[in-house]
Amino acid sequence: MKGGILRGLLLLSWLMTAAEAPATGPEERFVGAPPAPLRLIEVQDSPALGPEIAPVTIVEYSDFQCPYSARGSLTLKRLLQLYPGRVRWVFKHFPLRIHPDAPLAHEAALAAHEQGKFWEMRDLLLSNQGRLKRDDVLSYARQLGLDMPAFANDLDSRRLRSRVLRDTLQGRSLRVDTTPTYFINGKRVIGARPLSAFQQVIERELARATVTPPAAPPMQ
Repeated sequence: MKGGILRGLLLLSWLMTAAEAPATGPEERFVGAPPAPLRLIEVQDSPALGPEIAPVTIVEYSDFQCPYSARGSLTLKRLLQLYPGRVRWVFKHFPLRIHPDAPLAHEAALAAHEQGKFWEMRDLLLSNQGRLKRDDVLSYARQLGLDMPAFANDLDSRRLRSRVLRDTLQGRSLRVDTTPTYFINGKRVIGARPLSAFQQVIERELARATVTPPAAPPMQ
């Protein structure tokens, strides 16, 4: 009996560690990774680019201090250019525990989002991953012409922390443990993959969206 309890505790400990520990080398982790089943991912008020009716939605879980996330962002921008009106990009916050400055950076991006400048702030944060302290993000806000008292109050009150945590918890429920992690219509893609890796999934999803459904049987 005691042995069974001990094995159960060890298993629980292992599962918790596996779920929370950030992975390194996401590009290597993708090799042989099975596709995730189609999932409904709650986007709520998440920042997004592209039309809501786009046949393909890419949900990105990203960390502003992660160099792979910075590299992957260039690929996603290119995809929006290659598939205008057919791809929607939704951003999710997933600061890793190994990056101590990431949580504040994500809150700064949300504060900018409330003033209509999320994507501009996001670009500045990813381009300056070694400078994400409070004074740094304040300087980026000034560059963007934001309402500085409101922005500083958002940072100091930490009122946006719950929204970052919401995305993080949702990501963990989807077994996200490294950044960037993408879900293309629910299909998981891990790491800053080549453009072609994304295109393969997108082309399959676009082809599926254009298939005409079978005609309904005539009414009797």
